[in-house]
Amino acid sequence: MSLVEFFETVGKLKGEKRQGWIDRGVKNPESVSDHSFRLSVMALFMAKKLGLDECKAVKLAVIHDLPESICGDTASRIKEELQKIPNSEKKAKEDAALCELCKMLGPKEGAGDLKCLWEEYEEKKSAEAKLVYELDRLEAIFQAIEYEKAGNFEVSLQEFYDFANARIEIPEVRAIFEELMKKRAKSGKSARKH
Repeated sequence: MSLVEFFETVGKLKGEKRQGWIDRGVKNPESVSDHSFRLSVMALFMAKKLGLDECKAVKLAVIHDLPESICGDTASRIKEELQKIPNSEKKAKEDAALCELCKMLGPKEGAGDLKCLWEEYEEKKSAEAKLVYELDRLEAIFQAIEYEKAGNFEVSLQEFYDFANARIEIPEVRAIFEELMKKRAKSGKSARKH
């Protein structure tokens, strides 16, 4: 059990590039920690807007990708058969990585809290977990639009929009998604590259 080892391990997320962007030829793609930072800010303010527990929402956003510091990022695809590994294998790898992180923490340092938060997020057990799950998809839309504006992609990013569109249901989150889609359409930057 070592907080030093834990903090060193989760710090690896600063260098772990998001696989979905790599797969589409984005040059210098964001890291997992870049993604988690904006997601955490989104969770803070959207939880407040919806009258949910802001602290819990931020905690869920902060920890939602922590296992990737050990097992790496695996991109989800709109069709599971297009993924490099199936969801069941991805989940098993992330669960094993979470166990390693919990061993580093130990009970006094919050291993139990980390495990509970992880399960809450993964199983969408609370309104806050459902919110963070949808915001996770919405954050990728903000990033996709930024890459499209910069022309920083080689393969169409449309799948990110389709993936989010099929999973965003909370009306307030959906409204932001729809606003982003209108901005994207007006900008004309949604040109597809092959």
